[in-house]
Amino acid sequence: MAFAGYSQKGTGETNGVSRQGLNLELLKIEGTIEQIESGPCKYTTGRSISGTHLTVKTQEKLINVHLGPTSEVSQLVTATEGDSIVMRVFRTNKLPQDQYIAKEVKIDGVTTVLRDDALKPVWSDRKRKEKWRTRN
Repeated sequence: MAFAGYSQKGTGETNGVSRQGLNLELLKIEGTIEQIESGPCKYTTGRSISGTHLTVKTQEKLINVHLGPTSEVSQLVTATEGDSIVMRVFRTNKLPQDQYIAKEVKIDGVTTVLRDDALKPVWSDRKRKEKWRTRN
């Protein structure tokens, strides 16, 4: 199953986190994909109408991970429920507890970078798309 999620500007924000210049902490989280869900997201102000969130079971709890716009990320990330996943994620203080935005995900040895080091979505620059995936 191919999937994707929303572009995150941060809840109620008119500019994305990269334009705001926020210094957000990146966390490494590992777990198992419990659910892949596509549809509207009330925690984004991005232009995408539809996107996909992952519900991931970590050792401690279930978390919700926002990926990027469905139309963009679905071309690059493939996963199924039950897959192991390693992610680098961040969150804004406006997201509910246990919700994160993915910077990159690694599934079945394939790392997909969704945001650059400034947390700017890679789909915002079409030339960078070819650098999204690497096999480890």
